[in-house]
Amino acid sequence: MRFVTTSAGDPTRFCAQLKAAGLTVFHVVPTLKGALKAVEAGVDGLIVEGGEGGGFKNQRDVASMVLLPLACSRVSVPVVAAGGFSDGISMAAAFALGAEGIQMGTRMLSSSESPVHANWKNAIVAAEETDTVLLNHGGKGAALRALRTERTSQLELTLPEDIRKEFAGVQQLYFGGDMEAAVPLTGQVCGRIDAVLPVRQIIEETMRDFHATIAGLHARYGQDPAH
Repeated sequence: MRFVTTSAGDPTRFCAQLKAAGLTVFHVVPTLKGALKAVEAGVDGLIVEGGEGGGFKNQRDVASMVLLPLACSRVSVPVVAAGGFSDGISMAAAFALGAEGIQMGTRMLSSSESPVHANWKNAIVAAEETDTVLLNHGGKGAALRALRTERTSQLELTLPEDIRKEFAGVQQLYFGGDMEAAVPLTGQVCGRIDAVLPVRQIIEETMRDFHATIAGLHARYGQDPAH
């Protein structure tokens, strides 16, 4: 399958052209309004991303626990859940809320194969669930969630004139390991990640724990149809 995801803009701009080229198009949405607009534009599916996820955020962020079931109740296209998902237990929760898949950003960012510097991966492993900041909240343009560093802690207190300037040193951050050179985009789920693991192991453990969680819930709470 030839597949593309689009985000951070109007899905009507490119959806028709992408689909005409034979691509399956999923659009990332942070709100119900955005989800309905994307479906109207003709996307094949949605990535519904809660405000706890890392990266650029809607100024009026909504948590996955609220946004995901809301969007799933109003659309008929497949939904992939993003924002706060890192393992089989959270995947089971996403499916219970209506999703048909999950996207793991911070978990894969901190994988063995991820090209970012080990300093960033190790910072994610060391982080607690409270060690992210929501920047530019109330400023011009998008808000964004990042790992707490000296730089981002200062930015949390003062609205920057242009948040985009904070990415000037992104190469030094990504590949040089200077955690103060730019803004290290990271989700709140960093607090649940305790090791740098190979992608294969992450996926295998996620699927194993997903099925174990579903089976465990059924064993504990499933009702015999005969009763």
